[in-house]
Amino acid sequence: MRYSILGSGSNANAYLFEHDGEAFLFDNGFSLKELTRRAESSGFDLSQLKFIFLTHIHDDHLRGVAPLSRRYHLPVVAHGELDLGRYIKGDIEQKLDIRTGREYKTGALRFEAFPTSHDAPHSMGYHFTLAGTTFTILTDTGLTSEVMTRYAESSDVLFLEANYDETLLESCSYPRFLKKRIASDKGHLSNSAAVQFLNNLSPESMLSSVYFCHLSGNSNNPELLAHHVKESLEWKGRYRILKKGERFVPAAAENWEERNL
Repeated sequence: MRYSILGSGSNANAYLFEHDGEAFLFDNGFSLKELTRRAESSGFDLSQLKFIFLTHIHDDHLRGVAPLSRRYHLPVVAHGELDLGRYIKGDIEQKLDIRTGREYKTGALRFEAFPTSHDAPHSMGYHFTLAGTTFTILTDTGLTSEVMTRYAESSDVLFLEANYDETLLESCSYPRFLKKRIASDKGHLSNSAAVQFLNNLSPESMLSSVYFCHLSGNSNNPELLAHHVKESLEWKGRYRILKKGERFVPAAAENWEERNL
């Protein structure tokens, strides 16, 4: 089993997982050309894709979903109450409806979706197991919940949003309404909120690896987050901070930038 973060941040997001000739993509904010370039650079073949899993309808997660679906005849997995046709241009191969809190299985993939607190209808995160490794994708939420904590604690790998630094958000060039949206309960997680989420996990948690992702290019930077993590993180495990738009393929232990053991 292998995976790649093809990119995360406010411009475009996509996470690719592959096992035994089957691949699964979570979100696609990239054009078909750019996604193909990033996937091939990471050593993945998009023709192996079986499904696209959608978290929500904002462009940085949705923009490239329909062209990819048409190109490879891929079903799109989304919330059953989401009227996806309102938000995409052109047709998709098929929409597969799911509900949060239910377990589903397809091939070697077992997954559940959970609600997130975001200003997009029926926004979700995903908790899934592939080839014995359990992942949780937790981004685009202004609040965390007991459900999110439970999923994180039962994961091997967590993709955790650290979108903004509170001080930098206040001083950056964003208009006031956007600053309020980002920092709201329906916005994003700050650096301090992400660190506090990890600190609140049970000591018996099985979580061993965290990617801090979905960093803003205007109201955050990796150096600020790294400083905050080193000063405040109590959770014991390994972590990596992903730069906005960074493509990353885990290969070995030395690929982790930091360890907090």
